[in-house]
Amino acid sequence: MISRSLLIVCILMFALTSALVDADSLINVPLNPNLSDFNRETYRFVYRLLNKRVLPGIRRGSLPLTRKQVAAYLLEVQRKQENGEIELSRIDQERLNALLAFYSEAGTQIPPRGRPHVMTMAGQKAGQDYRFSFDLRASQRVITHLVDNISEEQPVEGNMFVTTIYPHLYGQVGETFAFTTDIAHRFVYGEIFEDLFPDETKIRQLEGNLKNRTAINAYMKFDLPWFELQLGQETLQWGPGYHDSLLISKNPLAMDMIKLQATYDPVTFTAFTGVLEDMAEDINDKYISGHRVEGYFWDRFGFGLSEVVVYGSRFEPGYLNPVNIYLINEQPISRADGRVPGSGDNVLMSVDLRLRPINNFEIYGELMVDDGNPAANFKHWDTKFGILGGIYLTDPFGIANTDFHAEYAFINQYAYTHVNPVNVYKHFTTPIGHQMGSDADNLWLQLRRRWTDKLETVFGYELERHGTGNIDKEHPPDAPKDDVWTPLSGITQSEHRLSVGANWVVIGRYSIYAEWARVWRKNLGNRLGVHENANEIEAKFLTRIPW
Repeated sequence: MISRSLLIVCILMFALTSALVDADSLINVPLNPNLSDFNRETYRFVYRLLNKRVLPGIRRGSLPLTRKQVAAYLLEVQRKQENGEIELSRIDQERLNALLAFYSEAGTQIPPRGRPHVMTMAGQKAGQDYRFSFDLRASQRVITHLVDNISEEQPVEGNMFVTTIYPHLYGQVGETFAFTTDIAHRFVYGEIFEDLFPDETKIRQLEGNLKNRTAINAYMKFDLPWFELQLGQETLQWGPGYHDSLLISKNPLAMDMIKLQATYDPVTFTAFTGVLEDMAEDINDKYISGHRVEGYFWDRFGFGLSEVVVYGSRFEPGYLNPVNIYLINEQPISRADGRVPGSGDNVLMSVDLRLRPINNFEIYGELMVDDGNPAANFKHWDTKFGILGGIYLTDPFGIANTDFHAEYAFINQYAYTHVNPVNVYKHFTTPIGHQMGSDADNLWLQLRRRWTDKLETVFGYELERHGTGNIDKEHPPDAPKDDVWTPLSGITQSEHRLSVGANWVVIGRYSIYAEWARVWRKNLGNRLGVHENANEIEAKFLTRIPW
């Protein structure tokens, strides 16, 4: 068996001795808004330009994007604007200018607004330019929970406070090597009525009434002749969904991984192998491998095909091959291995598409298949699947600077589960796929209206329902062989959330976010007649130090 350390050393030696090609900044634009700053504004603006067909087709379903790619997209829009090929609204033009300045070091060459870093080291060594930067951010967040009606239980109310410091050290040597260490260290205090960061590192020596949570993304990247190689902790997102994804989502904590990615227009290929963690004491070795191919054609049609396998109790070199087919290889790899109990490893596949029949209007969907044979028996319990679909409208009905999303997802009773606990589709306690997990559905509506380049209002509605199944509840071994799955099985728990929010963002400097939500919860914990009505108020202020 090849150890993880030996594998990483071999690949690293290969990367350092390979011929290199020119590139701009290789660092990714993070997906997790709780770890970084202004990344949410970056992705939303790129999505908006793509939907308006101001940008050509890009690999929106294979995230994250790199800073180099974002800079290239922004420069392309600027070029079209200057040449009179497109016309942006005044607000979109101002947002473009702000992001061009924010990504100046990634290749836009637009002077940044204010001082971009706490400290920077730049120079040349051995004929290669280098730049190392240290950034520091801080945020204060308060969440208020006010319950006005509850059945059978004492309500949990009060104010929860989260103070976070975000040190960020990153750099690039030449045009072919980059690294980043991005940390969020949180102090949580007040009335802690919900653990918002369940899988983040807990520094128990400092805990009392004050709890500590820490998350980190840290990796190295190499730009090789045929592909990019990434080593370290990172978050991925595969699929067309804006609210969430079925196969690989940004919800879990960043995982240690080796990732290869290559683009040969108009197709992008991604392959990775990562290390998963589980809270169960008897699960010590757990891994995931996956690959995805995505194409974007005619600037209107995107198509993606993905496959992953989760396995444990040993490391399996057979899954490292980035061009194999897990559905076929899993049979001889797992079932021929006497160390693997249960029914083999856990293979999941998905197919997704995005269609833009006219400018400003996108239709998208994703189908995820976990197990079983839906063509033979759709209702059999072992037919595990999920579906997701939605629409995205920019400037609907001629209302400028407006974005509307509608997205629905359903995951049936035993999807993501597995008879072998080591193969359950989760990282720590969080599903790797959609955040709602098994035996659930979700409807998400959102309307955003931008009044200035800094001020945006957000109106949202979300309905999420859960049956009694969950990701750790596999099919009972003593159940009939012809058992069927049930939609939202047993007593269904539901939550309706109506929200109104506002954002004030000065890109590169600070952001202010506030939201009020009215929440109606029924059958809490899948217990009939246990209901709760509540108001939830959240406010967050984030700033870069210095401005």
